[in-house]
Amino acid sequence: MTAVGSLREQILRLTAVGALGTVDRAVSPVHELAAIAHKADLSGGPALLFRNVGKHSARVVVGTDSSRERVASALGVELSKLTERYASALTSPITPTEISVGPVHERVFIGDAVDLGELPILTHFEHDGGPYITSGIVTAVHPVTGERNLSYHRMQVKGPRELRMVIVPRHLHRIYEAYEDSNQPMPVSIILGVDAPLRFAAGTSGSAIPFGADEYGISGGLRCRPEELVRGVTNDLMVPAHAEIVIEGHVMPHLRGDEGPFAEFAGFYKGTSPRHVVHVDAVTHRTDPIYQGLLSGSMEQLLLMGLPNEPAMLTAMRGGIPEIRAINVTGGGLNKFHVVVALEKKHSGDGKDAIVAAFAAHRDVKLVVVVDHEVDPFDHVAVERAIATRFRADEDLVVISGGRGNPVDTLLTSVGTTARMGMDATAPLKGQTDLPERAMIPGASEVDLAEWLSCSTDSTSHDEDQTAVDATTRTAENTKDN
Repeated sequence: MTAVGSLREQILRLTAVGALGTVDRAVSPVHELAAIAHKADLSGGPALLFRNVGKHSARVVVGTDSSRERVASALGVELSKLTERYASALTSPITPTEISVGPVHERVFIGDAVDLGELPILTHFEHDGGPYITSGIVTAVHPVTGERNLSYHRMQVKGPRELRMVIVPRHLHRIYEAYEDSNQPMPVSIILGVDAPLRFAAGTSGSAIPFGADEYGISGGLRCRPEELVRGVTNDLMVPAHAEIVIEGHVMPHLRGDEGPFAEFAGFYKGTSPRHVVHVDAVTHRTDPIYQGLLSGSMEQLLLMGLPNEPAMLTAMRGGIPEIRAINVTGGGLNKFHVVVALEKKHSGDGKDAIVAAFAAHRDVKLVVVVDHEVDPFDHVAVERAIATRFRADEDLVVISGGRGNPVDTLLTSVGTTARMGMDATAPLKGQTDLPERAMIPGASEVDLAEWLSCSTDSTSHDEDQTAVDATTRTAENTKDN
């Protein structure tokens, strides 16, 4: 199975496997859609396609990438190969190709014809400052070096042609500074409605790949074929030809405006702050576009943040410790702060070296647990058992204080620092300590339980079981009649 080529293809694939639910009733984009999506997310429900949102009966989809299984399906890989496919895309990107015409330009609105209120942009939480674009991928190009960047940034709608964008000190901020230093506006295009390969490529953290690494190339590596791009209508920025919606604009130099409040992914509000101001020049979209929503703190957002970290960290850590077999940036750690590392231990001290390597690979990490390679890092029970049987706090605990923390962390010190902890839950190497022998049952690993169960289910036992069921049913009916 090959990777999908657009959001619409991904929706069809979700439908084919029964992983898409549809909502035909009229739904408000203010709180109501978010409430329904939140309920589905908490219950592990399907992706949702809303067919009648807001005043224009628009279509909105959420949850297309809310599980590793859905992402693997969209990429056309087995679940067990997902991280390795991602790691391969990072090291062997595929250069995108430019085409002259794409579906994203089927409808074009420029200048005063633009009204962001025509889009079903969602208002999510109770105290949010208004409608927010939370799934927009922002692309920009450095004015001197020509290096391109794709990244996620939340944007509050402030008028028909104005947004307030949060730009933190990463790659896009570096590009903006170059424009601001020359007192020039920064051209941007905001991409909405794309498939998993492009979404996860854009989610690759700026601290995990070097500045100038082209996320379109990573997307091509994920889908195993080049990303098809078209040029903007009011700027020269390249955007995906099969995206649903693109908002073209420019970020003003030396100008800030209030943004917020907004509920961050950790579940707490971020108050009002001065943020970058975006003036919108054009909106282009496909005929009858599908707006792609993203609920803050949902499993979909956490995977978009966390899954790209796994291959980037794995590649970086293997550079110094090739014996690292797998890592899991855990859901319980908001797919950002906690990591489990599976290590084929060769030398004493490898476990602690792996802890340090994980902290160095991504500075948001606060907790690292290192287990032996035969322990599945995605099995939380197996990981906890390794901690229970192979970890001694007085010997195997690593604590590092005073490092810079993520601004979302509510436990940072007044100067923005945090503490990091590592747990070496690997077993000592053989011969270095008298470990008790692990209890084993001969032949247990070869048992096919289904084979044994089928052997005990013959026609006689089936008839006896059915007789017992019938007797129980009659007794219940007699009791009811009495």
